[in-house]
Amino acid sequence: MKATPKKVIKHSKTVIKKLKGKTFTNFYKGQSVPRVIYKGGRFILKRGPVTSLRVLKRELLKGTNIRFPNGLVSNVDMANIKNWYESHGKPVVIVIPSYNDYPLIKDCLESIASTVDSKMYNVIVIDDYCQESSRAQLKSLESNNIEVIYREENGGFAKAVNMGFALARKKYPKTDVVLLNSDTVAHKDWLASLQHGAYEFDKRVGIVGPKLLYPDGRIQSGGSHRNTELPEWFDHYYRFQPSDYGPANVPQYCIGVTGACWYIKSSAFSKIGDLDEGFPFAFEDMDYCLRAWDQDIRVLYYPAATLTHVESASRGKDRPMTEREKTSLRYFWEKWGDWFDKRNVVGKTGKTRVIYVLQSTGISGGIKIVFQHLNRLKAKGYEVELWALDRHPTWTQLDAPTRTFKNYQQLIAALEKEDAIKVATWWETALPVWLSSVKHGIPAFIVQEIESSFYPGQPEIQKSVVSCYRKEFNNVTSADFTLDEIHSLGLEATLIPCGYEDSIYKPLKNVKRDSDTLLALGRTFFQKNFKMTFEAWKNLGRNGS
Repeated sequence: MKATPKKVIKHSKTVIKKLKGKTFTNFYKGQSVPRVIYKGGRFILKRGPVTSLRVLKRELLKGTNIRFPNGLVSNVDMANIKNWYESHGKPVVIVIPSYNDYPLIKDCLESIASTVDSKMYNVIVIDDYCQESSRAQLKSLESNNIEVIYREENGGFAKAVNMGFALARKKYPKTDVVLLNSDTVAHKDWLASLQHGAYEFDKRVGIVGPKLLYPDGRIQSGGSHRNTELPEWFDHYYRFQPSDYGPANVPQYCIGVTGACWYIKSSAFSKIGDLDEGFPFAFEDMDYCLRAWDQDIRVLYYPAATLTHVESASRGKDRPMTEREKTSLRYFWEKWGDWFDKRNVVGKTGKTRVIYVLQSTGISGGIKIVFQHLNRLKAKGYEVELWALDRHPTWTQLDAPTRTFKNYQQLIAALEKEDAIKVATWWETALPVWLSSVKHGIPAFIVQEIESSFYPGQPEIQKSVVSCYRKEFNNVTSADFTLDEIHSLGLEATLIPCGYEDSIYKPLKNVKRDSDTLLALGRTFFQKNFKMTFEAWKNLGRNGS
């Protein structure tokens, strides 16, 4: 990402003095970088993988884009997008299918004209209503950069769009294409933002979708996922959340973005081709996005771009299906059912492969739990590996082999080729595991706690953390309260309560216990609440030991 934030946070004495006595980490470059600690009047440089942004002050985050080592970006500054678009923006062709919707398409075109310079776009409207009575109204919409094409007979959404695509290729070769529903209303800087996402976020991105809002301002779509309640359908992330819901403002890769608004790079368009006309109604957009992923073209949800989609909020899963929807439903799962549901996770040895992904292998209770998982799975006959940005641990026993990577980009490139159950262990490993599992393997997530709690008073990081908990993960947790928190995010998880090792923790024979002695272990890390332990000790009085 070439974007430069308003405030570039550097490893400088000026910044460190603001964080005197605390650790400062610069995530902006998207890689492991030195940590600078101010201690004893000296600046100490420590090298090693970045693990957190624990203490960055809120005022230092204002106007700043944080790019984490795993590729996640906390937000994208609009001033930055505008500056980029002024220098690098290029014209696009917008294809809008129309079906007896003159008032809607009129508002849609007016919103485009009020938000984009006329030199930066041409519009092709495809009339699929095919009635003489509507042609005069549509004709009135034509201008120097708006053309209306009249089909002879109704063919459905896919055929109408493909007719527009064909004309776009002919009249505007090698030009990026925007597919837009007629019932959308564009917001300020929507096109600049979509184009910025297509070219500046990741060179492998080929399709970009915006944040879509209902007319009442709530979110209609923040990218698509398979419906966990009705797995034969797909649903939208963040549906019905307020428009400023923090996690919905974090750019994310998704398996699909709704065809109500697509930005398609010409390079991706030439590889993916047209919509599949085998879908009479519904699923065309998800099919198109999956075809993109199948060709290693990434699909991105980019919330800096926003449009209102006048789709009825009451349209839901309880309404009766039409015959055309039933046909599309059958066709989609005939085409993609095995891709979703018959993932191979068996290695060459014939054993089930399980790969855990850690950022650090340093001393930690949570990391020790991961090692215990690996050791016990291996003992039960599974083929297990640990992949990490750190070396094989020396402080405790780990029976599984460790593969070490310099950064997440190298890890993702290797992991996405593997057929295995791939397990995220910390929010920063979630995106690499998700990306690596789009085409191969099954993604899982060991959620030991909702990790936004590690960053008190830092909403930019908290929203980024929460955005990493995804519908596609098979979540596992060990605590009731964590399960409740997972449910509060609209996600499911399997609860596997903690056990204990009875060969270690057991009653001791012939040992006299002191009834007035309390043994407590603690540390100053805020989550361990040592302060409460210390207060309890003081309350024991003079006789406390």
